[in-house]
Amino acid sequence: MNRKLELAGNVCFGCGQDNPHGLQISVSRDPANTKRIMGEFQAQDHMIGFPGITHGGTIYTALDCMATWSGMVLRGTKAMWVLRSAEMKYHRPAMQSEPLSLSATITSEGGEWDAIEVTAEARDPKGNLLAGGVFKVIPVPPEKFKIMIGIDELPEGWAEWLEENGT
Repeated sequence: MNRKLELAGNVCFGCGQDNPHGLQISVSRDPANTKRIMGEFQAQDHMIGFPGITHGGTIYTALDCMATWSGMVLRGTKAMWVLRSAEMKYHRPAMQSEPLSLSATITSEGGEWDAIEVTAEARDPKGNLLAGGVFKVIPVPPEKFKIMIGIDELPEGWAEWLEENGT
């Protein structure tokens, strides 16, 4: 994997390394494809449905997070990226004992402030497709995002990310 991407103080349930109850997805750029990011995570005991099987909602959350990271990392738009819609398909059970490899690829994009379409997948260590989906994520200008959720300032790590990575 390439260099890991992180936000300081990130408590997101999906990708937040500072959330001890979350998925703590490790995200990085795909060095072989400029339209794709990679990720991985290992489901914890509280993330199962049937004993030994990672809950489908956990996988959905992981792929949702990967889709929004695609906008943040690959587009360069100084924005908060949020999910507009998603369509998921589950192909086979994900064993809790196995780490999941995640990928998210931008498959359709328009202008700087247009929604993007992202295909995201979860695979087992043998490369078998476990689940996949098509996600539409949209960029929201930071000032509008703060008004939408009722905050005065973005958390420090998010503000720093936008300064360093946005256009």
